[in-house]
Amino acid sequence: PPPPAKWRGRCDFNGGKRTCNNKLIGTQRSNDDVDLPWEDAFHGSHTASTAAGSPVVGANLFGQANGTAMGIAPRAHLAMYKLFREEGFPQDSKPSHAAIDDGVDVLSMSIGPDNPYPFFENGGYVGAFRAIQKGIFVSCSAGNDGPSPYSVTNDVPWVLTVGASTIDREIRATVKLGNGVELHGQSIFRPQVRHHQQRPLPILPAFCVPGTLNQIDVKGKIVVCRVGGASFSDLAREVKDNGGAGMIVVNHVGRGYTTPAYASVVLPASLLSYRDWMILTDYLRSPAKRHTAKLAFQGTLIGGTNPSAPQLGSFSSRGPSLQSPGILKPDVIGPGIDILAAWGASTDNATENPFNVRSGTSTSCPHLSGVAALIKSAHPDWSPAAIKSAILTTGYALDLRGNPISDEQNVTAAVFGVGAGHVDPSRALDPGLVYDIHPDDYIPYLCGLGYSDKHVTMIVQRKVSCGDVIPVPEAQLNYPTFSIRLGAGDRKTYTRTVTNVGPPRSTYSAVVRSLEEVGIAVTVVPSEIKFDEVNEKASYAVTFTRLDNITRSTAVSRGSLVWSAADCGYTVVSTIAVVFL
Repeated sequence: PPPPAKWRGRCDFNGGKRTCNNKLIGTQRSNDDVDLPWEDAFHGSHTASTAAGSPVVGANLFGQANGTAMGIAPRAHLAMYKLFREEGFPQDSKPSHAAIDDGVDVLSMSIGPDNPYPFFENGGYVGAFRAIQKGIFVSCSAGNDGPSPYSVTNDVPWVLTVGASTIDREIRATVKLGNGVELHGQSIFRPQVRHHQQRPLPILPAFCVPGTLNQIDVKGKIVVCRVGGASFSDLAREVKDNGGAGMIVVNHVGRGYTTPAYASVVLPASLLSYRDWMILTDYLRSPAKRHTAKLAFQGTLIGGTNPSAPQLGSFSSRGPSLQSPGILKPDVIGPGIDILAAWGASTDNATENPFNVRSGTSTSCPHLSGVAALIKSAHPDWSPAAIKSAILTTGYALDLRGNPISDEQNVTAAVFGVGAGHVDPSRALDPGLVYDIHPDDYIPYLCGLGYSDKHVTMIVQRKVSCGDVIPVPEAQLNYPTFSIRLGAGDRKTYTRTVTNVGPPRSTYSAVVRSLEEVGIAVTVVPSEIKFDEVNEKASYAVTFTRLDNITRSTAVSRGSLVWSAADCGYTVVSTIAVVFL
């Protein structure tokens, strides 16, 4: 469709043959940027097409992940605003403010600060607040600094903070050892060669960063390389330049089972999990006269080959939030590993292909941006907070096996890794109830953080005196999830207000799950709420009491408060994170 009548943007292509159309309706850069709005890294092309790309038949990378590719909201319009130069230094905040003034409905920001700045010191957070004041939904990456705790970024409560998970697809590159053991890794190898002959393996793994293999005899061998220090393609180039015949990259313990399918252009390669690296190590240390391996490429596999999906990626940043631990962050996880999307064909990139497969919270963020666009289209009168609530209260917590979603160690993922769980777009369109937040409701929250009048004014962009409001604890914000910190004998009560967006007449009953057994008593008053009309509101109070006679095996526990409507089939889930002090 043509751009909407409300659209006020422009196409800043500085002449040339490129132009906007009914899909790409706007591009802008900052005034001091000599570069044009497209960028050599093509990060923006990948994220934009993930959120709202039109259908493309036969999209693939070297024949893998082949099929019809489209964004989550394929009929949505796109406008692209350049915020950073290639080297990663921020230019200014003018493009984000331009997006707001141009009339966008969703801001997808696959960026984040390197350090946990106070909210008032981050121009992106201030810009995001201005966006939600205008009714614009903001989706942001959680960061790629996992699995370390307290690594989450973009942790302000007025944006959706998105972590990354695997999908039900593998691009398999199997390592067949000389003893017959097969180790299933991943990679995308350009030549269409399925099987390679057995090759000798070096005894020890190497750090294969450029310039490190020239003193090692790797000619004709499959070289075992440790992950890190350089990109997958740079490691492969180092092996190739020194005569290696293939490459096996092995994860360290922190990356565990997270094995993205990186592209290898120059030679056959496979990325193995840490568990498989331990099996390979045992083989290399065995008394065999000759240790060998070969690589076999099964290509794209879909279905039961990856039953642990969705699994939290090792790199996906974790909470709690350093700035506001009373808000559960990240909010949610979405597809962020091995995502095929648009890429600029150029001799400067590793693939020379109009599509690329990428991993990171930069790729999960636009998935949720697209979901938000779909919800906004279905419910144009919903606020950004209502849209976020719909996403968080309808997420799912189980993988394809029916087990709790796991992390990179193949154990149940912590609540500060997955937040409210994995997004369920269909259910998010019809959540039954929502927890709404007016922009002014953040003022008592910000004052409760101890921010000065000046700092709160900087964020909300109007004069504020905290002496004129009643500051509230973080967990008192009408957020759809809970993050509670309880010391010995603590008892804390918080209130919430829900809005009926389902059938006019409905009755909901409250059930609390998985907290009594870890020593937390929870009461909800009232435990039943009734509605007679759409948009009717109802409030409840929930009290958390720590029972000190219960032994806990962990400092953090997860539970949920579930409002169920038997008469109309809705289940509204608020995830609860409890930190024991």
